[in-house]
Amino acid sequence: MQGLSLTLPENTNTIALALSGGADSMALLHMLAQLHPDIHAITVDHGLRDDSADEAAKIGAWVSDWPNVRHIILRWDGTKPSTGRMEAARAARYGLMAEYCRTHDITHLAVAHHADDQAETFFMRLTHGSGLDGLAAMREMQRYDDDVTLWRPLLGQVSHDDLVAYCRGNDVKWVEDPTNRNTAYTRNRLRLALKDEGLSEKRLASTMRRLGRASDALRQLSVRLLDRARTSNDDSAWTLDLSMLKAEPFELSVRVIRMCIDELGHGGEHGARFERVEDIATHLLNTAVPQAYTLGGCTLRANPRRQTLVIARENTDKAVKLLPLTADAL
Repeated sequence: MQGLSLTLPENTNTIALALSGGADSMALLHMLAQLHPDIHAITVDHGLRDDSADEAAKIGAWVSDWPNVRHIILRWDGTKPSTGRMEAARAARYGLMAEYCRTHDITHLAVAHHADDQAETFFMRLTHGSGLDGLAAMREMQRYDDDVTLWRPLLGQVSHDDLVAYCRGNDVKWVEDPTNRNTAYTRNRLRLALKDEGLSEKRLASTMRRLGRASDALRQLSVRLLDRARTSNDDSAWTLDLSMLKAEPFELSVRVIRMCIDELGHGGEHGARFERVEDIATHLLNTAVPQAYTLGGCTLRANPRRQTLVIARENTDKAVKLLPLTADAL
């Protein structure tokens, strides 16, 4: 992997790294161990296989004498779901690692996502009907929450095969995850299909960068529109100039509404579903009579006579009109 250059995040005394033991994360840890003086390599034992605890311990033994590396094992305890297990395991894994980072005042969690992962994510989101932000896919720096930022230094630079070659060239051991070969999982089927089609990583990476630039530009314009349109606000309710939102392109106005919901409501990991925000925004921006809806822990009240849109945290205003069934069916 000649020419690969990792730029470390600024002002980071300690970096955490998600260490599954696969070739991708082992290669990244090996690279970072040569660059940073304090790395906490976190392996999460999901407890989904009989040998998972032994495997986590084996990974720790492999890196026990690596410079600048401290290995930590976290365990996902409790009842495991019978369906959606991979999604639940992912959520639990990131939740455990983020909590560790917060406890140890670590602001950046390194993840070994690479060009192949980016391609798979793009096509998975495409099949789910994602908009521009979703198709822009993963970013090198992405906030997980207010305290922790995910850092993906390998995106767009290297493939899984490159990282396997790196491990072999540097005598780095790794484990093979048997679920990666299970075609019952969508991501694995996509991985095989993309490999068979010979999709150019370079071209897809260029597309990702362009989508990312467009997404960033729309986000900046939406922030500016929110600043202009907001006429009053407190900790639980914001009032927007409805006429100003109507005068702008719908894409910007719907983004402003979603930003308000994400800021004031309970949000969740991915915030309110964008298609539901679109559906409600269409009604609110075109109504001739007062309307109210609930979404994402917020109430949204449009008053066309006053030309106001009030978005408030739901527990501050319970008397609202429920979301139409047509929107629920999206």
